[in-house]
Amino acid sequence: MTDSTPTPDRETPIYDAVRYVTPEQIEQTARRNAAARCFDLGDEHLNVIRSLIAHYKRGCCARGSRLVHEAMRFLEEAYEFRGGRAYLHSLFAVVADARGVLARIHELAGLPALAPAVESPGGGA
Repeated sequence: MTDSTPTPDRETPIYDAVRYVTPEQIEQTARRNAAARCFDLGDEHLNVIRSLIAHYKRGCCARGSRLVHEAMRFLEEAYEFRGGRAYLHSLFAVVADARGVLARIHELAGLPALAPAVESPGGGA
């Protein structure tokens, strides 16, 4: 039984959403969602998805735009040897911002949608 109680702002904490998910479930969901979106999912994609979910399981308590920032920083550092942000953007075929990479990963892995980010006045990253 999962205990994923939404917060007052109706967001399910990410650590609750991934608490009992197995690697097999992650792969099945990602492959099914990728096929439905005509996205060519490979082992590199699955490795990134698994590492992000493992990060969330270790107790990621951030929410909203803080979650986006923290999770993207984690991925950039974890995949710095491959090119960091540029590698992640090319792998997940997104050209916008960090939110694009994470939104694609969440979509493929069947994770809760990310809460809307609050843009800075200058539009900076």
